[in-house]
Amino acid sequence: MNKYNSFLNLLRFLLVILTTLVRLGSGGPEENEGVKYANKCEVCKIVSHELQARLEETGKVQEVLEIGYSLDDVKPKKKTQYKKSELRLVESLENICDKILEYNIHKEREDSTRFARGMSQTFKTLHGLVDKGVKVDLGIPLELWDKPSVEITKMKTQFQ
Repeated sequence: MNKYNSFLNLLRFLLVILTTLVRLGSGGPEENEGVKYANKCEVCKIVSHELQARLEETGKVQEVLEIGYSLDDVKPKKKTQYKKSELRLVESLENICDKILEYNIHKEREDSTRFARGMSQTFKTLHGLVDKGVKVDLGIPLELWDKPSVEITKMKTQFQ
């Protein structure tokens, strides 16, 4: 009887492991429908690209900031170049989340370039067909075609 119980315990253990592996191996309902979310590296790459672009825009300003305060203005205020200021970094980070929503998913690509600005080749073709009068039914209304996809909105929440 003791061997039988240990055999049953072994079977239960194997069943638990197999069930766990099956759950891990199969994607969630989104992955089964073709949705592939951005991983941390892809989010970081896009955010760093946007931050770099924003810092290049604000780096052209030659202002000098006077930092500090005093009641009698006897002490001179500390002067800092805007290029090297914390204010520049804060202003650059301010609207990056909204910039992420300008990206589109390019399902025809497999690597991190699948997140890029501009319309994907697939949607360019579909818009061209609609412009020619062809009825295209994707299961979503035409006015939602140009809205950010679930992958893009999820990427924005990953950054926040």
